[in-house]
Amino acid sequence: MSDDKSHSAPEAPLQWTEEQLKRRRQRNLALAWVLGALVMLFFVITIAKLGGNVAKRPVVGAADRFELVG
Repeated sequence: MSDDKSHSAPEAPLQWTEEQLKRRRQRNLALAWVLGALVMLFFVITIAKLGGNVAKRPVVGAADRFELVG
Protein backbone atom coordinates (compact mmCIF):
# COMPACT_ATOMS: atom_id res chain seq x y z
CA MET A 1 0.00 0.00 0.00
CA SER A 2 1.87 2.97 -1.25
CA ASP A 3 0.84 6.56 -1.79
CA ASP A 4 1.52 6.34 -5.50
CA LYS A 5 -0.70 8.85 -7.31
CA SER A 6 0.01 7.41 -10.76
CA HIS A 7 -3.31 5.53 -10.72
CA SER A 8 -5.45 8.52 -9.82
CA ALA A 9 -7.43 10.41 -12.43
CA PRO A 10 -5.74 13.48 -13.89
CA GLU A 11 -6.91 16.69 -12.34
CA ALA A 12 -8.90 19.11 -14.45
CA PRO A 13 -7.29 22.48 -15.05
CA LEU A 14 -8.50 25.22 -12.79
CA GLN A 15 -9.29 27.48 -15.72
CA TRP A 16 -10.20 26.27 -19.21
CA THR A 17 -8.50 28.09 -22.06
CA GLU A 18 -10.49 29.50 -24.96
CA GLU A 19 -9.07 26.81 -27.24
CA GLN A 20 -10.13 24.04 -24.87
CA LEU A 21 -13.63 25.48 -24.57
CA LYS A 22 -13.90 25.80 -28.35
CA ARG A 23 -12.83 22.19 -28.89
CA ARG A 24 -15.20 21.01 -26.18
CA ARG A 25 -18.13 22.83 -27.84
CA GLN A 26 -17.20 21.34 -31.20
CA ARG A 27 -17.12 17.82 -29.74
CA ASN A 28 -20.48 18.38 -28.06
CA LEU A 29 -22.03 19.64 -31.29
CA ALA A 30 -20.61 16.71 -33.24
CA LEU A 31 -22.01 14.29 -30.67
CA ALA A 32 -25.41 16.01 -30.80
CA TRP A 33 -25.48 15.69 -34.60
CA VAL A 34 -24.53 12.01 -34.44
CA LEU A 35 -27.19 11.27 -31.82
CA GLY A 36 -29.82 13.20 -33.79
CA ALA A 37 -28.92 11.30 -36.96
CA LEU A 38 -29.17 8.01 -35.08
CA VAL A 39 -32.63 8.92 -33.76
CA MET A 40 -33.76 9.84 -37.27
CA LEU A 41 -32.32 6.61 -38.66
CA PHE A 42 -34.21 4.54 -36.09
CA PHE A 43 -37.40 6.48 -36.83
CA VAL A 44 -37.10 5.98 -40.59
CA ILE A 45 -36.32 2.28 -40.22
CA THR A 46 -39.29 1.83 -37.88
CA ILE A 47 -41.67 3.56 -40.27
CA ALA A 48 -40.29 1.56 -43.20
CA LYS A 49 -40.76 -1.74 -41.36
CA LEU A 50 -44.29 -0.86 -40.20
CA GLY A 51 -45.29 0.22 -43.66
CA GLY A 52 -47.25 3.18 -44.91
CA ASN A 53 -50.66 1.85 -43.86
CA VAL A 54 -49.92 1.74 -40.15
CA ALA A 55 -52.07 4.83 -39.51
CA LYS A 56 -55.00 3.35 -41.49
CA ARG A 57 -55.19 0.09 -39.54
CA PRO A 58 -58.39 -0.45 -37.59
CA VAL A 59 -57.96 -0.86 -33.87
CA VAL A 60 -59.33 -4.34 -33.27
CA GLY A 61 -60.04 -5.78 -29.88
CA ALA A 62 -58.74 -2.91 -27.80
CA ALA A 63 -62.02 -2.46 -25.93
CA ASP A 64 -62.79 -6.20 -25.87
CA ARG A 65 -59.82 -6.99 -23.64
CA PHE A 66 -61.27 -5.25 -20.60
CA GLU A 67 -64.04 -6.82 -18.58
CA LEU A 68 -66.76 -4.63 -17.24
CA VAL A 69 -66.97 -4.90 -13.47
CA GLY A 70 -70.12 -3.59 -11.98
